[in-house]
This record gives sequence, structure tokens and C-alpha cells, in this order.
Amino acid sequence: MSLPAPDKDLIAAAVNSVLRAMLPECAVGRAFGLGDARRMAEWGEEKARALGVPVVLAITDAAGGLMLMHRMDGSLPASVDIAINKAFSAAAFRMPTHELGALAQPGQALYGVQTTNQGRVVLFGGGYPCCHEGKVLGAIGVSGGTVDQDMQIAVHALHKFFEETGHCLAGGKEYE
Repeated sequence: MSLPAPDKDLIAAAVNSVLRAMLPECAVGRAFGLGDARRMAEWGEEKARALGVPVVLAITDAAGGLMLMHRMDGSLPASVDIAINKAFSAAAFRMPTHELGALAQPGQALYGVQTTNQGRVVLFGGGYPCCHEGKVLGAIGVSGGTVDQDMQIAVHALHKFFEETGHCLAGGKEYE
């Protein structure tokens, strides 16, 4: 869907305003290294194997830049782009994609946000930011299973990361 430029500008301004009001403390944290990304992908694959579902895992830095894309044998080709964009969305908006989706429904504060960022914004579950003390370090996106399976896999990887490093999930919240 393509909107006229003035509509896109209004949507972008509204998105920025709502996010600043909702997440004033959420900034960028310490460097999130490739080793961190590799471990998160390993833990995600561990959970995916336990569920019997081949997935694609994408890990980004705090700005949503792709650091690692891990595609399990047998995963759907379409899952590559979806996983990358879930991770991008979680990092860029500093919130899980399913929460962003709830805010993007008609009548909600971020309605129309999916038309921004060259259509990369994902509004369903499977993307989570990884934070420490309220600061985004990076994000994970998972695609290939059901939305619930993708979310379980991402949360498992984040919990394992937390156990190893002492970092927390987005804003200190726990996601199940």
C-alpha cells in the first residue's frame, strides 16, 4: 500500500511522538557483538529443534542493522525476509513486534506504521528487542513456525542470553 507523501510524513511524526512518550528511557546500550548473536541463534535453534520446526533466526544490532541470519535446513525461503524484518522492527521501535501490532490497529496510536520504513515493519509476533537496564542492545526475529512457535523460540533465546549475561528482556519485562 502506498500513501501520498504528506500522509507518510504525518504518520512518521505521529509514530515518533508516540514512541518518545512511551519509551523515554529506552536508549541504545553497550555494543552487541557477533558472539552474542551467534549464541542467541544457537539457543533459538535448540528450541526450534525441540519444537520440531525449522526456522530462520535474525539478530540485529541496536539500530536494526542485520548482524546474523541463521537459516535451518528445511525452513521456508520466505522466512528469511520475515525474520530479518521482525528483528529490525523490534530494534527500531524498541518493543516486541506483537506489541507494536496491537498499537497499529485501526483507532490505535500507531495505526498506519506498517507503511513506513519501506514496508519493513512487522506487526505480528516473533521479534523482540534485547535490553539491559532499559537500553536496547540488539534484537532477535524468528520466522518459520506459527506465530506462537516463533515467539517461544525468540523468548527461549532471550532467556538463555539473560541467564548467561545478566541482561534483561525489553524494559525488564518478562515475555511468555
